[in-house]
Amino acid sequence: MKKLTTSIKITLFFLFIGTSPIFAQAPQMMNYQAIARDALGNELISQAVGLRFTILDGVTPVFQETQTSTTNQFGLFSVKIGNGTAVLGTIAGVNWGSGAKSLQVEMDPTGGTNYVNMGSNQMISVPYALYANSGPGGPTGATGAAGATGAAGATGAAGATGAAGATGAAGATGAAGATGAAGATGAAGATGAAGATGAAGAT
Repeated sequence: MKKLTTSIKITLFFLFIGTSPIFAQAPQMMNYQAIARDALGNELISQAVGLRFTILDGVTPVFQETQTSTTNQFGLFSVKIGNGTAVLGTIAGVNWGSGAKSLQVEMDPTGGTNYVNMGSNQMISVPYALYANSGPGGPTGATGAAGATGAAGATGAAGATGAAGATGAAGATGAAGATGAAGATGAAGATGAAGATGAAGAT
């Protein structure tokens, strides 16, 4: 049997990642295509291969699945990551915004589960992600709680004196006041001096 090389010559035609709704729900899968070759560089033609894909967040696996595929007459096989048998997590559950992700590929050239590690590569932006980034924003979120009242500002300068207002209308005449009580009778005056005797009349 041909000895499998410790690395597969891989040609990635598409790598689609869709994890959030845009105008329509992006598919929760990634297209993956590669050419499997033996140690001499010959394609593994029309042969069943076992595959295991692991998405790493740093060095921590956050998703893993297994699949089987069959190479064509050129040694090419095509699968959709996210459409296999889940071993760990789900594609939809991967937090793509938490940091760089890498895809680790393992293969068994006999179609079994005796996987050989083919290495890993960092995943980069892809059409769905770029389109989502360029699309309109989502709906406005709920209004947050009011913040604490800020410190009082400095007192502003006094404004200019405004123009005098118009003279108001004259008020109504008030009602006549009540007649006051009669005053007390005054004391009797002093007796006047006697008048002078008049001259005698003519005889």
